[in-house]
Amino acid sequence: MNKLQMEPEHDELTEDLRSFKEIFDELLDHIMIIDGHSGKVTEINKIWMSTTGFSRDEILGKHFSEVFCDEQISNLEELEAIVTHDSVVANRLLRKKDGTSIPVEMSLSMVNFKGQNSILTVLRNITERLESEQKIREMNKMLGELNTTKDKLFSVIAHDLRNQFNVLISFSDILLKDINTMPETERFYFLSQIESVSRTTYGLLSNLLHWARSQTGILVIKKEILIVNNLISSVCEELNGSIITKELLIKFDKSQTVIVYSDEDILRTVLRNLLSNAIKFSNRNGKIEINLTEFETELEIEIKDFGTGMDEEQQKMIFQVGGVSKKGTAKEEGTGLGLTICKEFINKLGGRIWFKSAPGEGTSMFFTVELPH
Repeated sequence: MNKLQMEPEHDELTEDLRSFKEIFDELLDHIMIIDGHSGKVTEINKIWMSTTGFSRDEILGKHFSEVFCDEQISNLEELEAIVTHDSVVANRLLRKKDGTSIPVEMSLSMVNFKGQNSILTVLRNITERLESEQKIREMNKMLGELNTTKDKLFSVIAHDLRNQFNVLISFSDILLKDINTMPETERFYFLSQIESVSRTTYGLLSNLLHWARSQTGILVIKKEILIVNNLISSVCEELNGSIITKELLIKFDKSQTVIVYSDEDILRTVLRNLLSNAIKFSNRNGKIEINLTEFETELEIEIKDFGTGMDEEQQKMIFQVGGVSKKGTAKEEGTGLGLTICKEFINKLGGRIWFKSAPGEGTSMFFTVELPH
């Protein structure tokens, strides 16, 4: 009778063990039981096989130190000391069969397993957490750099704008006071300077606006069919005051009609910045060449000046915000923002931008624009 009464209890115990085994095997953490005397692995759950590539038989019976890549803990005494004083050791490296490793967080506790003192080891894969932490560090670094760049940029622009408006106010005052007695040539000089400074200030504010729009992600690309010759001629007309002041020759074949597929406003901004730079660093009575070269899928545009050129140090910084901001040949000011914008905009249009330069020999700026299919 007692035997019959115990059989249901035995069946229930067997069922409970089976259920616990299923739960044990389905856990997403790596579970390992280590014999407390020999340090050998006596049990693992199923996830080890799928993540490490080792079979169950290749792990069971091994010394626990063999499942790790690092040498942080190599003997049983060190492991037991951790159980006694600190239950968690972060960032251990679990060995994989292909030679790579899995970063894990390890927690330990003493248990009785099959009548033996054992160490229950729970290893949690922290790959995603480490990747997330790395991304957060990179984003924080990027945000820090952007804030530094922003502060530097606004400081430089505020200084430049103040200088530009001081010039405008000074020249306007002179004209107002002496307009009736001033010779025609002097009036023309002051008016041309006011026009030049006004255009430079407009370009500065325009660049700032475009840069802000690109950084905040609200810049919308609207590509259309454009006659690039007309656009180049229009930009040259915009900058005509500066061209006349330096008595520059613009060499450009207007009869060559080339059609591109691009955003007119963005392309105009790039052309204006590059041509403004060429004018700025050209010597009086110099020359600027604008060359168009068609390839199968793109147009290469070159704006070449024969002015001051750049040394190696300036070339390294050319596309960085505020990187190259030296004065022009007529003491023209700048922020170094223009070329940064050009690079960002050309990238957004799917093109490339590069340059060739040498001190005293001038600079050639190249960029590509998509041709219609």
